[in-house]
Amino acid sequence: MVFPKKKKEKKTTHNIEVGNLYDMNKDLVEKNIPDLTEEELNNKKELFINYLKDTNNYYYMLLCNDRKDYTILRLTVKLDDIRLNKLTNILVDECLINRGKVKSIELTESEDAVEIWLSIDGESYCYYFFPYDAAIIEC
Repeated sequence: MVFPKKKKEKKTTHNIEVGNLYDMNKDLVEKNIPDLTEEELNNKKELFINYLKDTNNYYYMLLCNDRKDYTILRLTVKLDDIRLNKLTNILVDECLINRGKVKSIELTESEDAVEIWLSIDGESYCYYFFPYDAAIIEC
């Protein structure tokens, strides 16, 4: 008995480069999210104040791994309301606005960091602000 030969099906594949989620978010933020106004930035300072009160650390990091940009903030005393306001102003004015146009400031879903999107030279970057005490070893 002779069986008919099965025809080989030609398989075609198409390569589509989609990038990663971070790159897609960068593009979406840059093209679709307007810069925060001065009033919106002032409202976001309250988010930082509450976050600093809740986390209550001496060290914090502002990190953008994409740009290899790391800033460590060291608090020398516990924060009262006056110092909280001063630190928040420094953070927003000297650490964020100083770097670029602020697009977004929000707590992460897990509330363990503040996610900040900045536009720098026409490209958006994600920064994270988070407690850093656990990474510091003082001898």
